[in-house]
Amino acid sequence: AWRISNESFLKNCSKLEEMKLRLTYGRTGNDAIGEINAIDYYDAVKFRETSGLIPGVVPNDELTYETVSRLNGGIDIALWGSRVRASVDMYKSIIDNMLIYAPLQAYFGFDFRPENGGKMQNTGLDVSVFFRLFDKPNFKWDLQASYSKLNNEVLKIKGDKLVTKVQGAELVNMPGEQANSFYGYIYEGVYLTAAEAQSSGKVNDRYVKYQAGDARFKDISGPNGAPDGVINSYDKTVIGSSNPGNFGGMGNTFTYKRWALNTFIQFVSGNELFNFVRYQNESMIGLGNQSTRVLNRWEYDGQQTGMPRALYNDPIGNSDFSTRWIEDGSYLRINNVSLSYSIPSEFMVFKNAKFYISGSNLFTLSKYLGYDPEFSFSSAHVVQGIDYGLTPQPRQFVIGIKFGL
Repeated sequence: AWRISNESFLKNCSKLEEMKLRLTYGRTGNDAIGEINAIDYYDAVKFRETSGLIPGVVPNDELTYETVSRLNGGIDIALWGSRVRASVDMYKSIIDNMLIYAPLQAYFGFDFRPENGGKMQNTGLDVSVFFRLFDKPNFKWDLQASYSKLNNEVLKIKGDKLVTKVQGAELVNMPGEQANSFYGYIYEGVYLTAAEAQSSGKVNDRYVKYQAGDARFKDISGPNGAPDGVINSYDKTVIGSSNPGNFGGMGNTFTYKRWALNTFIQFVSGNELFNFVRYQNESMIGLGNQSTRVLNRWEYDGQQTGMPRALYNDPIGNSDFSTRWIEDGSYLRINNVSLSYSIPSEFMVFKNAKFYISGSNLFTLSKYLGYDPEFSFSSAHVVQGIDYGLTPQPRQFVIGIKFGL
């Protein structure tokens, strides 16, 4: 780091309290998959009265830890007696020998094994600012804000494409795309008439012809690299990513004598979500209850609608994973508002007594059709951005008193 504000050429700058440049570089290792995957071992099993041993893993004696190299540059500034402060950081990190679960051929008896088979890059920008907008004896107003921008990209992956299946969806890691991107068809509506379906000449992956009321998927490619009229795995593409491109927040603190009002607003943009709940309630593939939205499904030739016909067990694949189920995950939320009053000590036997009232998750502005665009089914990366219908975050109101002895 270099504290520029201590240099002689800035000594006469009275408004500048501090200016510091920072540069860091580091390398770390990660072996979270575990060393047991590098050695051969057997599991004991019993079938009726017979005991035996079976392989416990397909060993990989070349397995090693992945390395993360990170370069970070930043600047810190403080002005006017720290009434204005700002920090800006730019970073770039590269993951080499990335640990992946590589798929295996069926004759191995295992679905996958851990390997060092990828390379990934993260670049980003972090900005935080603080302003004391008013600083009077009886009134103060502080504003804090932060902004982050993240760019994630897979640089290399074994086999040029690694597809992972999860409940209701597929995820892909491939060069040039973000990690664990959603992978499926591009939904283009419904064949509204029998003539329209027949003229398209398209069939699904089982070579069944599409009919009136069936989903229309984009024919992107085929075995020869050109559209072939068959909707199958060649037509799957990246249809979104759960990684947010931009996120941040802004907080305000207003203080008037013994009263204090705090507010915090946060935002996220640039990410997509898979609404699995809507998929279950609109796919029309079983006998379970469905959403009222399916009342707008296709029912007769020429009907203007964007929802396919109802088919038990969906033999055509109208409900296949596609952009039909992908939604914008951006949102703006009033996350917290609190009002407090510091009680004078002469009215209380306790010190530092404070009465407060607060509310959280008060208002959310979002295009997402689910309950809440901010959810977490699991800490596992492969299910980030998939709404499996857990209990949404509650709106809370709290009244209380804090005091010290």
